[in-house]
This record gives sequence, C-alpha cells and structure tokens, in this order.
Amino acid sequence: MIKVTGIYRWREGATFDHAYYEHEHMRITREALAPLGLMRLESDRMLHARDPGPGQVVAISHAYFASLPEAQAAVRQAGATLMADVPRYTNLQPETHFSEVRTHS
Repeated sequence: MIKVTGIYRWREGATFDHAYYEHEHMRITREALAPLGLMRLESDRMLHARDPGPGQVVAISHAYFASLPEAQAAVRQAGATLMADVPRYTNLQPETHFSEVRTHS
C-alpha cells in the first residue's frame, strides 16, 4: 500500500482554517481521488501546547492507494484541482511525500 502525505509547516504570518480543511478540502479531495483509486483518506490536526512556531507541523493529510503508479497518476490527474483549493484555507504550501506502508504485528 502507498501513502501520499501532505504536510503543512508553520511560518511567521501563516494562516490555517482547520474547519474548512477538515470539512470542505477533505470532501473535495475524496471526490477528486476516489475515482482514481483512493482507498482511504485521513487528516491530522496537530496539537501544540502553545501557538506553533516556524517549521512546526500544523496539519497532515494521508491518502492511501494500492500501488505507487496508481498514487502518482492520481496526484498528476487531481493535483491542480486540489492545489487550487489550498488558498481557501491557508497561505502555506503543502509538502508532498510518497511512502510505502509497512505493517508490523
């Protein structure tokens, strides 16, 4: 299984609307990626003892696919749609990472 992770790192002057991200952007993401092989979609809202500092992660998304070619094709096909929505909830740019999920019992 392949996981595509989007990571948002805080910087001075950043804004992030978690409500929009969790409800609207995740809906848009699911609708865009489901026909392209999306198996599961998750988002993490990071918890900080105080306001986040520069470089700290504030949010993460995880999209799961059966194979790397499938994940890469989905990102190529839906990437522009998803990136066009980013300014509606943040002025940060997400980092995108691909990883192979390993299970350890």
